[in-house]
Amino acid sequence: MTGHRGTRMLLFKAWKESKTRFLLSAATIAMLCTTVVLFYVQVQRNPAPIPHDLRTASYSEHVYLFIYRGTAKGLFTILVLFIGLGGLLRERRRGTAPFTLALPATRTQLVVMQIVVGLLEVVAIAALPLLLIPTLSPVVSQSYPVSESLHFALLWLGGGVMVFGLAFLCSVLLPGEYTALVVAFLGLFGVPLVAQVPALEPYHVNFLATMWIRLVVFFGISMLLLWAALQVTKRQDF
Repeated sequence: MTGHRGTRMLLFKAWKESKTRFLLSAATIAMLCTTVVLFYVQVQRNPAPIPHDLRTASYSEHVYLFIYRGTAKGLFTILVLFIGLGGLLRERRRGTAPFTLALPATRTQLVVMQIVVGLLEVVAIAALPLLLIPTLSPVVSQSYPVSESLHFALLWLGGGVMVFGLAFLCSVLLPGEYTALVVAFLGLFGVPLVAQVPALEPYHVNFLATMWIRLVVFFGISMLLLWAALQVTKRQDF
């Protein structure tokens, strides 16, 4: 399958397969960002039942605690694991692989389009706080710098692309419906536990603690994971 029409068809197919996961993920992050902004008013009006750290935090600290350091960042990571589920093994389980492989397109083209759509979805979700936080802040008579939102959006994107690559590779390698998701989850969140082994502490293997500042390194890891997923798909015998 060649030409712009063929490319559009493959992109549409990849989008159709992933749009439900993407829309639910985007709606979840958007709802959380909105709630965090509006919750700031409640913190100011009802200080007594609020923990001291939240009660005394500035608006920027409030956003950082809930969005960029806390709940939203962890939720974003988990949602990207779902976004990363792809590959042809999932289609074989659903019985649609023969139809997909009968299309006038190579396996490389099919998988590359899935990767492209998935990465665009990760970009869109990572950009939601950038769009929503500065826009909604005036509703609670506050402001939040766009430059700061952009900084954190890039950090989210760097980590999100790597998580996507890990989930996609697991999807390509593991046939079970939820096996890939579980293995990717354990691989991602098991690293901090392994990093606590005294013999490994000098090597700083806990990438979860540093992924947000070593974007170039983790972008390289992401590309390696996706390249490996592509090579595995090309060699699968079905």
